[in-house]
Amino acid sequence: MPRHKPKTGRSQHDSHSSRRGADKAVTGSSSNEETTVKEKENPLAWKLISSSQMSDLEPLTVDLAQKALAEILQLKQYEHSMKEGILLDYYVSGFLWAKEQTFTILQISAFMTLLNVILENINDKHLPLLDNLKELSKLMTEVSQSSSDITRGVEFFTVDQSKAIINYMKISVFQHYRLYEFLFHHTPDLKILDTQLEVEVIKSADPFPSPLEESLSWDIYSSYILQQPTEEAEPEVVQETEEEMEVKDSTTEDALACYNMDDVTSMLSQVTGEMLSNIQNEISEKLQKQEEAFTTRINKLKKP
Repeated sequence: MPRHKPKTGRSQHDSHSSRRGADKAVTGSSSNEETTVKEKENPLAWKLISSSQMSDLEPLTVDLAQKALAEILQLKQYEHSMKEGILLDYYVSGFLWAKEQTFTILQISAFMTLLNVILENINDKHLPLLDNLKELSKLMTEVSQSSSDITRGVEFFTVDQSKAIINYMKISVFQHYRLYEFLFHHTPDLKILDTQLEVEVIKSADPFPSPLEESLSWDIYSSYILQQPTEEAEPEVVQETEEEMEVKDSTTEDALACYNMDDVTSMLSQVTGEMLSNIQNEISEKLQKQEEAFTTRINKLKKP
């Protein structure tokens, strides 16, 4: 019996050690899986735009997102530079399209990095169209989910999302590939238009500016050309007429004050008599002339 006790203890020790080994193996396998999962994360995420910047961009409106992307991408002269304006429009359009596709923040960040990589292939590497298409296909393979690889989670693009991205890249970049090549590899000619303008400044000493057409001084303009308001002239005219009427009334009253009724009657009868006598004389002269004319005619008729 004493011989069997050590054997039993040895077997228990072996069992405990085997369990520890099994636990270590399980722990090691789980850590290896975590390492594999970490290695399987989206390789394009947070390359161009960080997580904090993407969180700030996601709820912004179009105008605010455009200003924020201009600061992040260092495109501060987009309002004056045609090249920076085109690039900013390229990124803003891609960002808004990704939001419409209901991508996650991580997926939007990966998509923005994809847009940047395609442009860098045109600008830095001078890749032709077919080679850049191959690079896009290779990148989409790395960031898309597949049925054979179960370690890729929601941070990767699904098959439908990948197809939508390829179609978008086709109509946004590859359809206008030569234009982007021209944008990066050709410097447009700058034409500076210079125009000299002569501006006449009005003196501020006078209360009103002198007329520019006649070039007259203010004294001559105000004395002979400037029309006075009619509202001020009318009361003066009325006032003058009233004064004249008062003078006339006063002179009339003074002239008749020294005559009585009999004097007026005698004066009127005298004036009337003179007028009637003159008329009577004219009538008598005319009658006399007519009488003489008739007498001459009668005498001519009596002669045989």
